[in-house]
Amino acid sequence: MEMIYSLHSWSTVQRKWLNRLAKQLVHEVVLDKQFINELPAFQGGVKQLDKVLVGHLDSVLGELREHLWEAS
Repeated sequence: MEMIYSLHSWSTVQRKWLNRLAKQLVHEVVLDKQFINELPAFQGGVKQLDKVLVGHLDSVLGELREHLWEAS
């Protein structure tokens, strides 16, 4: 997640949402848009999360996938 945090100057609210994603990674192998839409912790689902991240959700999910597989 440190790499994700370094991608942008995330606001406090954005970091809070990114931390929620990080917590889900402890329990799930794959985080995709469908999974995010099903999580109660992400009210508003993908649309809301992408709005909070100012359109960066796809890049965050892509970076997470890339770096998780590198680490394993």
